[in-house]
Amino acid sequence: MLKFALKNMIVKRVQMILVALSIVISAGIAVLAFNVATQVDEGITNNAGYYSVILGPAGSSTQLAMNTMYFSEKPLGTIPYSVVSTMERDSRVTKVIPFAMADNYNGYAVVGTTPDYLANKTVGKGRLFDPQGSMEVVVGYHVARYNSLEIGDEIHTGHSAAAGDLHAQALTVVGILEESHSSFDNVVFTQLRTLWEIHDHGEEEQEGGEHSDHEGHDHGQATVCAVLVSTKNPGYAMQLVTEYDGKIQTMADGDSFTLQAIEPMSVVRDVLKDADDTKYIVFVLCAVILVMNIMIISIITLLNMYHSAKEISLMRLIGISMKRINLLYVIQNSILGLISVVLAFLMSRLCMGLMNDYVQSMGVVLNTGKIYPAEGLILLGVFVISVLPTAIWTFRMSGKDSMIG
Repeated sequence: MLKFALKNMIVKRVQMILVALSIVISAGIAVLAFNVATQVDEGITNNAGYYSVILGPAGSSTQLAMNTMYFSEKPLGTIPYSVVSTMERDSRVTKVIPFAMADNYNGYAVVGTTPDYLANKTVGKGRLFDPQGSMEVVVGYHVARYNSLEIGDEIHTGHSAAAGDLHAQALTVVGILEESHSSFDNVVFTQLRTLWEIHDHGEEEQEGGEHSDHEGHDHGQATVCAVLVSTKNPGYAMQLVTEYDGKIQTMADGDSFTLQAIEPMSVVRDVLKDADDTKYIVFVLCAVILVMNIMIISIITLLNMYHSAKEISLMRLIGISMKRINLLYVIQNSILGLISVVLAFLMSRLCMGLMNDYVQSMGVVLNTGKIYPAEGLILLGVFVISVLPTAIWTFRMSGKDSMIG
């Protein structure tokens, strides 16, 4: 029966291809939309929970959040390092992490910070950079993979990838992060003072000997792009935002700057709200495509049955029961449905790979190997839909055959 069903599918390959295309497109789009939307939600939400408040230059709150947590936007500018020292002295604060972004390595962003910024990541090879030292880097998994970097290798960063724009100082790779399927895979991390030294900052500090990036010494004109803060409780976070957002501060030389203070989770919720609106539109389109899929499969199945009347009559004449004939068509459509949903799944993964560059602009790296249980339910539902018209038709024909018999 199985062999006959396969032969019958080859004979009617045009109808089979039309049905398969309908299933692959509808199921593939549905699975792709669900997986991408879920990974984007999770990727954006996860990092936002690590910090209570982010301080930075006045400007777009979304840009500040996306730059410091997902590296997907350019920095708004810089603020004096004195803001870091002020936060460290605040009794409401439990952790202060300076953040600066400057230059790149072969197109990958270079971030100056402290080891605390990588506290939630795992080092696959080597170690974290020494907060007391300089000119050491920890590179993301993809940075190491695509540039064939190993522990002990030296790299040169610059304003662009052109040889003339590279800094003379070599940075030594001391650690490679494990793959996390996040924006951290595509970044080079180093000590904050490394960026200062490369850009002729921190000369005063070097005269005073070695010290940590954030020990509160006089950092002169040293600057950072942002300050990430963890507080003892959410109430303190709200207090800090109220106190520092829009605050104008004057430095010793008379220059002034305006601070911005945000709660990252609040900003992320606003970003996801816009993303959710788009996601629902995509889901509605998927539902419309599924309905069209049911109609196409039903019409093709009925036409197939109509054109198979002579074939069915011949099988009846040689003694094959209607139940076995019906089973033949159910097996045939089941094979077609199974092949189609597998192709739909593979198509969704291929599209995810092609979409990765676009999604990375949101600070999320898609994991094509990540499968959600709901995806299996979607594919199962489409498979059932692909077999249902044939099953209903054959059930009705079997009933008529029994009454005739």
